[in-house]
Amino acid sequence: MTRTEIHGSPHAVPPPARLAERLAALAMPCPVHPSIHLVEAAAADWARAAGLDPDPAASRLAGRAFARCETGAVTALARWLTWMSCLRRAPEALTPVLAVAAGGEPGPAPLERAFSGLWAACAPRMSDAWRERFTAGLAAQREAILPREPPAALSPGTPAKPCSPETPAEPCSPETPAEPCGDAFGRYLFDLVEPCLEVEVPAPVGRSPQWRALVEASGDVVARCQEAVAGRGHAGTIFLERSNQEAEEWIIDRVATRMEELWTAARAIPALTERHDLGFTASREVTRVACAFLTIPRAYLEWLLETPRYRHLG
Repeated sequence: MTRTEIHGSPHAVPPPARLAERLAALAMPCPVHPSIHLVEAAAADWARAAGLDPDPAASRLAGRAFARCETGAVTALARWLTWMSCLRRAPEALTPVLAVAAGGEPGPAPLERAFSGLWAACAPRMSDAWRERFTAGLAAQREAILPREPPAALSPGTPAKPCSPETPAEPCSPETPAEPCGDAFGRYLFDLVEPCLEVEVPAPVGRSPQWRALVEASGDVVARCQEAVAGRGHAGTIFLERSNQEAEEWIIDRVATRMEELWTAARAIPALTERHDLGFTASREVTRVACAFLTIPRAYLEWLLETPRYRHLG
């Protein structure tokens, strides 16, 4: 079946512009780490040993996001992404996982024990502020996707509507689509860049408006991709209430706009490091993290454009 047959007459509304027409960088092939096959094998072995299902897509995401990083950093990210993928299928594990992050012993569940190992490998070398930020991200994800208690106004026999990855905690209106819904996809992914690269962004830089703009734009692009592929959040609402073509135009416009804002934010980072007088080594480490905030959304865009629903937009 052709796209004309799916969307109707070619004399009707013209098809939306491809993402590559809005984002010139997408016209170039997305680089992949040269040792991606080793990363996939290592991540799969780790997952099986931990009692989790291997996720080759997670390894490919890591290989694209960290295409020019050390193999060890890519493997560490692939393990975390595999764990996050399994967690989305069993979000009830978030509560005991948070207890482990607070210093508790893991239970017998594979997700808890796998998190304990990942946490022990990265948390000790990070600051208290980083650990608090990461656990706050876990708590935000739990609030976004786990069922809530029924409001007091409901009768005892009236069940509360559960919140899950398929039914986000905050219903989204297509009339107000400025921000992605909630923290269901796990924004703490961006906190993991630093331990995987074995660096930590200095606190004054991390608190700056320029850095926050970079992190937030990067996270928004990834959230849009996650929503679109899962068919939930703003993207799901648009697909349910509007035509496929309108939904595609909405996805393209939001992703392209946020990517342009991301690149604008990234261009401010060299001046930011100079303003804080970080020195050559510290500035280079901050730049490595900033580059990852550019390449992670690029990896997720590639993943989005590989899905059947959106492949023709690439």
